[in-house]
Amino acid sequence: MKFGLIVNLAKPEAIQLAGELCAWGRKRNNPFLLFAEEAPALRQNGIPLDRWLAEVETALVIGGDGTFLQAAHLVQHSGINLFGVSVGHLGFLAVGDPRRVCEQIEQIEKGDFKIERRRCLEGVLATEEKERRLFALNDLVLSKGIQARLVSLDVQVQGKPICEYRADGVIVSTPTGSTAYALSAGGPIVPPSLDCMLLVPICAHTLYARPTLLGPDDCLTLRPTENSELFLTVDGADVYPLSSRDRLDVRLSKDHGVNTVSLPQFDYYDLLHEKLLWGWNPVSERSARRA
Repeated sequence: MKFGLIVNLAKPEAIQLAGELCAWGRKRNNPFLLFAEEAPALRQNGIPLDRWLAEVETALVIGGDGTFLQAAHLVQHSGINLFGVSVGHLGFLAVGDPRRVCEQIEQIEKGDFKIERRRCLEGVLATEEKERRLFALNDLVLSKGIQARLVSLDVQVQGKPICEYRADGVIVSTPTGSTAYALSAGGPIVPPSLDCMLLVPICAHTLYARPTLLGPDDCLTLRPTENSELFLTVDGADVYPLSSRDRLDVRLSKDHGVNTVSLPQFDYYDLLHEKLLWGWNPVSERSARRA
């Protein structure tokens, strides 16, 4: 199996781990492939990106969830499997353990893993000038600009009016993104195995506003109803301005998704327990330390 590396070059610990893996791979006569844009920072040889995308079967993503999202956008048309190794803090996508990563790679080589297909959101941003098609593994977020004022958004499903939100914005999320911004805004935790979209208002100024689950075939339409400064953010990275004359249609993509490597020892609910500290009692822990 050909392995590639995608590394967060802003994190020294990620660079160090990547260097150790490159040396380990050479000793095993199965070197990790790096693309030319990243290789010089790691003092390694790289190959052109198009060749990298054609040859790599599984890519190790060393960083955090942000790095994993960037990698997802890079490989979403290639079918490359992604395995995230976390050197960050709270991470639900990069679940690999840097202390055991060599063992985990050998486990993948033996075939002791399964592939989870994570569907992406497909958004069509229609403005007066053009239509732009966008894809997000985590979420599409409509939010206000620098002005401290509410925005008004008309919400439709399958072309039928549902409600009008007055809020700081709205998050449209996949189950994968339910543990990201949507969680902070009060949305539900949804296992990635469920086929649905989440609609989560941000600080809504209406009593009826509640997080809502939408079906796998639903099409959600969002329109600003006032001349407010409004922006669309795709997976926390790319940003596009919106006016009251624009429209955003969102659905689960039928063709675009990301293959993630899941190891048997990484149960989703164990991950929630670890990352969210479910069942942790700080008072009891402090008492035990004092004893």
